[in-house]
Amino acid sequence: MTKFSPYWWEDQPKYSESNGIPVKADVVIVGAGFTGLSAAITLAKSELSVIVFDSEEIGFGASTRNGGMLGSGHKVSPQQADKKYGLDIAGKIHKEANASLAFTTNLIKDNNIDCDLQICGRLRTSWVPQDQVSMSENLNKLKAIDHFNSKMIDPNLMSESIKTDLYFGGQYYQDHGSVHPRKFHYGLHQLAIDAGVKVFGNKPVKKVTRLSTDEKDGFIVSISNETINCKNVLIATNGYTRTTLSKYLSRRILPVPSYIITTDEIGIERVNSLIPGGHCIVETRKRYCYYRPTPCGKRIMIGTRAAMHSISAEKALPILQKTLSEIFPELDGVKVSHCWTGFTGFSFSMLPNLGSHNGIYSAMGYCGNGVAMAPYLGHMAALKILEPDKKVTVFEDTSLQSRPYYFGKPWFLPIASAYFKVYDKFDNYRRNKYL
Repeated sequence: MTKFSPYWWEDQPKYSESNGIPVKADVVIVGAGFTGLSAAITLAKSELSVIVFDSEEIGFGASTRNGGMLGSGHKVSPQQADKKYGLDIAGKIHKEANASLAFTTNLIKDNNIDCDLQICGRLRTSWVPQDQVSMSENLNKLKAIDHFNSKMIDPNLMSESIKTDLYFGGQYYQDHGSVHPRKFHYGLHQLAIDAGVKVFGNKPVKKVTRLSTDEKDGFIVSISNETINCKNVLIATNGYTRTTLSKYLSRRILPVPSYIITTDEIGIERVNSLIPGGHCIVETRKRYCYYRPTPCGKRIMIGTRAAMHSISAEKALPILQKTLSEIFPELDGVKVSHCWTGFTGFSFSMLPNLGSHNGIYSAMGYCGNGVAMAPYLGHMAALKILEPDKKVTVFEDTSLQSRPYYFGKPWFLPIASAYFKVYDKFDNYRRNKYL
């Protein structure tokens, strides 16, 4: 029977709870995911007192619900970034994508975090032949900006990486990898606790109030009947940003759901026969899917935008099963052990952002690329708090934007979902000309 909870949550140790909420702190962080915990660790190492609050149980959110793919990249191409921000900033945007991958990989290695880290590579597959051309052009642009350990895969050689006839070539990223996201999150939590950070779950922050117009005077953070006096506040809630906490941020972040299934054990040999290199795989189609072997190598995990608006995992299950059997026909009818959903945080610019509003810092907008970027930008947010007058990242230049009539509830996502369906049908028409 399928469990409608994350596969990652099975047989994992429980998080230790902090005791006694202090009445004051140097920094209060809202959100105990990758971003918030990474920021807390950096701040605590600088001998600041730090409290982290989460509205749900520790480990409830996207940090333990994602596919565990560790990679660099943005939804914005070099050409698009150049057109919007100029060549210099565009270059820095993509350089920091590389930096985020290196930072998070080293964070895991340097601290011996047991999270099944594998530098297995990632394959981005071309849904239509034209995608192969555009990816090759983008790769040439990226290599002119920075060192990118990546190469194009000829369509005739795709069978060495994946056993399906669905794609027209691809791009392979050698330095990308995978983790067990729940283990990674647990490791960050333990590092934070060991550094002296106080972490509290089931403590939704109700309100953040500035003490005066002078930002140096700090803030009052209200949690139920308790208040904490602090010098700085960082909001790190990404796709779980609530209007009740920050109307400003909730108008600028889109909570877009992602849905994932994990097969029952089908055996290491069978998994290896389907994904010979053990790579993580993502597609170029608009309603793209992503998939990988689980760390044990005995299952395949696949995620997709079953819907861009929120539906139940039960409704998403047959959609994901159909997608799996389209990619690997021999897995048609294979039983599914887990099916679940979680929210990613999208910005309208399709880029992450580190910013502040009314003196309150925020770091979010990973657009589905948060496993590497979130710990990195959390670290950068901490550096910004430590040296507010210093520019620490190019993602201070990617300002969060809103849209008219958007107030935190993305009413237009069903329309976007319908558009992508039509777009993919058009792509399928283009595909059929070459099949």
